[in-house]
Amino acid sequence: MSASEILDEMLAAMPESYQKTIGFPTYDLLAAVSLRMEGTDDAIDEAKQQLDPENLHDSALDRYIYPRSGLERKAATFAHGSLTVTGTGTVEQGTLFESGGGVQYYATETVAIEGEGTVPVTCTVDGTAGNLPAHSVTQMPVAVQGIASCDNPEPIGGGYAEESDAEYYARYLLRLRTLATSGNVYHYQQWALECSGVGHVKVFPQARGAYTVDVVIVDSAGQPASEELVQAVQAYIDPESEGAGRGQAPIGAQCFVSAAAEKKIAISCKVFKSNTAEADSVTAAVKAAVAAYLAGTVFVQDYVSYAQIAAAILSADGVVDFEGLAVGGGTANIAVGERECPVLGEVSIAYV
Repeated sequence: MSASEILDEMLAAMPESYQKTIGFPTYDLLAAVSLRMEGTDDAIDEAKQQLDPENLHDSALDRYIYPRSGLERKAATFAHGSLTVTGTGTVEQGTLFESGGGVQYYATETVAIEGEGTVPVTCTVDGTAGNLPAHSVTQMPVAVQGIASCDNPEPIGGGYAEESDAEYYARYLLRLRTLATSGNVYHYQQWALECSGVGHVKVFPQARGAYTVDVVIVDSAGQPASEELVQAVQAYIDPESEGAGRGQAPIGAQCFVSAAAEKKIAISCKVFKSNTAEADSVTAAVKAAVAAYLAGTVFVQDYVSYAQIAAAILSADGVVDFEGLAVGGGTANIAVGERECPVLGEVSIAYV
């Protein structure tokens, strides 16, 4: 309510025996109060909204969840890998290397190069920006005497974004709704999800006999976990699967962590795009929409829905309609194994 509306209500509530015209004490005092009360309803409504964690974001959500559960938001990680450097000289710790797209990496240790050598590097920025394919990091923004070239023969990975509000809140709800105790199934699920980069977990009790547990993981992008991520989770829960209680798992329980098997889902169709849309941008939008749907099915359902793939394509920017959709070469739902992760395979789109 505005100040004038508040003033009108307060004046109406005053007995008629008071003089309520401008210039008299009753009017002047209530006018001053109405100015201070303006916006109070909005402030109260906002405070009420803060009581529901679904309305909280960033640090406000952290302040709600952490004191109540001890759960901390998973921090972003830095991508890292190795470069093959040629020449004769010394690459000092901190030396910068760069991709063609401007993503920079620094040497994490000093390495003497005699003809050719391997230099470990870490991205200068956290998150997924540093995850690049092989042969991407080939430049040096500052020349190093005696060093002729650099290249990454293997992909650089391990960079994960900070846990989003939705992911953090979902993990909080999981903690509340599933009783994790004494190394039960929910305990292994929560332990795995505490590791940065893990997005989905499935636990198989007694998979290799008594006192054994298989933990299958998928990364936060809905892709099969990298070997590095698998090893990180393994070390956190049960180092070397020895059941010695050196990790989170109790003594005597052997845990074996592995990545979900990749199940590629190929799609093909004819797309009718809007007149203003470029084919490349529409293709990218279709891929993103279908990939997002597939990521949302991981360990939730045991099939990929043909109809939901169709709905994802229609939701993509620039798509007006489509025909002749084939998913995995057919028009039926595709079964997904209990240890499999559906990912987008080959995409073939013809534009009409």
